[in-house]
Amino acid sequence: MNQQAVSKVRTKKTRTRERQAGRGREHRRSIENHPWIGFLIVVVLWAACVAALSADTFLDERRPAPLLLSIAGDAVFLFLGLIATGIFLRLVRPRILGRNMNILLLATVALLSVLVAKATYYITAGTTLIPAETARFLLPLVMAPLFLTILVDAVVAVAVGSWVALVIGAIADHDFAITVTGLLMCPLTAQLAWRVRGRSKVVRTGLIVGLCQAAGVFGAMALAGEPAAAVTILHRAGACILSGFVASLFVLLILPAFEAAFGITTDISLLELSDLGHPLLQRLAMEAPGTYHHSLVVANLAQAAADAIGANALLARVAAYFHDIGKLTKPSFFAENIQMQQNPHDHLPPSMSTLVITAHVKEGLSLALLHKLPAVVRAVISEHHGTSIMKYFHEKARAQLEEDEQESGGAAPSSAARQLDDTAFRYNGPIPSSRESAIICLADGIEAASRTLEKPTPGHIESLVEDLTRARLEDGQLDNSGLTLSDLAAIKRSFIFTLTNMLHARIPYPKDEDRDKQPPRGPKSQPAGARKAGPAADEKSGSDA
Repeated sequence: MNQQAVSKVRTKKTRTRERQAGRGREHRRSIENHPWIGFLIVVVLWAACVAALSADTFLDERRPAPLLLSIAGDAVFLFLGLIATGIFLRLVRPRILGRNMNILLLATVALLSVLVAKATYYITAGTTLIPAETARFLLPLVMAPLFLTILVDAVVAVAVGSWVALVIGAIADHDFAITVTGLLMCPLTAQLAWRVRGRSKVVRTGLIVGLCQAAGVFGAMALAGEPAAAVTILHRAGACILSGFVASLFVLLILPAFEAAFGITTDISLLELSDLGHPLLQRLAMEAPGTYHHSLVVANLAQAAADAIGANALLARVAAYFHDIGKLTKPSFFAENIQMQQNPHDHLPPSMSTLVITAHVKEGLSLALLHKLPAVVRAVISEHHGTSIMKYFHEKARAQLEEDEQESGGAAPSSAARQLDDTAFRYNGPIPSSRESAIICLADGIEAASRTLEKPTPGHIESLVEDLTRARLEDGQLDNSGLTLSDLAAIKRSFIFTLTNMLHARIPYPKDEDRDKQPPRGPKSQPAGARKAGPAADEKSGSDA
């Protein structure tokens, strides 16, 4: 009775702490996502940009009235531009404005681009080495859209980059050509920098955009009726190219700081993680070779399926590499690593086996945090099983329960099966929250099940993929993934195609009868047993080929 009372008290305290922790998280979440905080961030951005525009005017002691009126006009114009940008993002990317951290990221990039443009214009306009008319073409029009395309996506980059182009045009003495050029370069930059995976491609994007700006310079001069002097055109074209090049280098320089500050993982960082020489992957290859090979195959399946639906294929591949790293703690308890040895689960009750198997998710998260894997990869590690049930151990437990009931002469087997709690044999979740995570969840189960096919014909593979996908869908594992039925159809077709090519049958190698009749090539003193080992070694090498 005393032990029961102590257990009840501990349980009550644990539940109280969980409720308090949940309330604390909800309170922090409500503060972080409060709309007024997001509005305050936008107001601070607007005020800072207006201050940057009017810095020269307020430093001038004369402060003529027309300039003050121009500042007021700029303030109103920029505020209306912010409202239009917010409405556009609310229509096409509602999730972006749902978190204040995203709003802070957009505001920080916009403000940084404006301040760099203001500093560039102030420094170049004050020197005699660069003509005043050429200085404005050095303004970094490419910076904001390039930054946001890499950090967020192309649509957000075009929206915020267009607003930044309006501000930079105002900085350049309200030059209409600069404003229009900036607006035109936003979609071009977003297209070139979309899913960029190498640092050299970022620099190449800056140079290409700079060349396009140089072409725009000639067009603007022609429309303005300016004399097309070769020296003037070369100076302005060179300024545009230099601007794009320097802006791309600046983006590469401070990009890691933005990734660390806002918890963002770009494709550039993912490409670095795709190196199979990572310490965790090397450990997996040495300590759990079966799991390592399984992860490589899942990566191939996931990448092809992600390409088929337009998801992030690089993220799918990299996350698949690391999704099972938790099996490093007890590799011998997983079927793919059990080779010519006794299955340790034969001597464990199903409930204990379930605890051992489900623990690999938590162990994987611990290893991911220890090796500082990004949040998107950690999310896949925790979600790749969702809350799915382990049918093998569930059926084993039910069979044992029915057997025990029959031996004791108690309830009927059917009633004994109904008493079995399914939740005890499920993973803790959460279920996949992204398309890439859902793809890996499906690929993980399908790849493991495909190894059980005795005859991997295209019909059997198609039936397997269809059954497992339907089971995950009906079990609710894909509810939060964002996948549509058309996406699932494309994913299944990709899985079937990839598995059919991977598991294709090979023709049997013909037996060389003449070779068996030949005498052994070894010395006469060679033992007879050595001749028997030869064909076995040859057959092994032939099968490996």
